[in-house]
Amino acid sequence: METKKYTLDVDLKQGVVPISKAASSLAALIKRSRANHQPIIVTQKGYPTGVILDVELFTALRALAEQQQIDEPFIEEVAAT
Repeated sequence: METKKYTLDVDLKQGVVPISKAASSLAALIKRSRANHQPIIVTQKGYPTGVILDVELFTALRALAEQQQIDEPFIEEVAAT
């Protein structure tokens, strides 16, 4: 079985896109995130507002959060700050 290497590092040249580009090329960005095993940061007016993640990386992050007993109210509290 092949072990995939995921990273949360973001390529600042290709891993950050404005929301207008994300909206017009979402399928390509998802494909790139899956191929590179890296998240893509979506910005709006120059500020980070969202993240495109490969579903396997998202699942791994959720499993890690559960393993570390990080509950959803805590995640929501962190997200609100």
